[in-house]
Amino acid sequence: MGAKSILLVDDTEVLRERLAMAMRSRGLEVRTAGNFDEAVSVFTHAPTDLAVLDLRMPGRSGLDLLRKLLQIKPDCRIIMLSGFGSIPASIDAVRAGAVNFLSKPADADDILSAFVRGEEPLVPEGGLAFPAPSLARNEWEHIHRVLADCNNNISEAARRLGIHRRSLQRKLRKRAPLDPKMPGADEMFEGEEGYDPPADSADAADAGDAGDVTADDSDD
Repeated sequence: MGAKSILLVDDTEVLRERLAMAMRSRGLEVRTAGNFDEAVSVFTHAPTDLAVLDLRMPGRSGLDLLRKLLQIKPDCRIIMLSGFGSIPASIDAVRAGAVNFLSKPADADDILSAFVRGEEPLVPEGGLAFPAPSLARNEWEHIHRVLADCNNNISEAARRLGIHRRSLQRKLRKRAPLDPKMPGADEMFEGEEGYDPPADSADAADAGDAGDVTADDSDD
């Protein structure tokens, strides 16, 4: 790729340092940061050839950071990572200047391969590379974002979403809905509600959900 250095920005230290170690083993000079301000400071003093940014971090987002880094060094090649891979987010990132967008978890080889693939334009001129996501897909992503914000506490997530805890658990057991307009969806997708779990698994969950909840769910 002709790159010698890379900046890794993620608010989860364990993941950030593990990825940094893998990148160093592949011969890259690595710099790390845990948030927007730290990343801007590091990058300003020592700009890198490549950057990998987490989309969702405390404070200002990875998208804001993407724009700032490109102001400092326009030829920096940047990949955006997200725990919730969404089509609108990927389009926003590419239009803002990212060369690619990956869903977590992504290892060093996934990321380096994405930099190579990023040589090809992801969003064609005059249109979108992907159709708009379905309502079911948007709902699925919103539920998982809220759950992550609640540290996977199902009772708190259900309270914030305004639904019953068991209803939320049933939704979480479904696979991520595919948009029917996506290539190959006709063979893999039927309807807008995702795949229902087998009846016996749903019934079993309603009979006793202790294994699916966190400690402070016991008062529900």
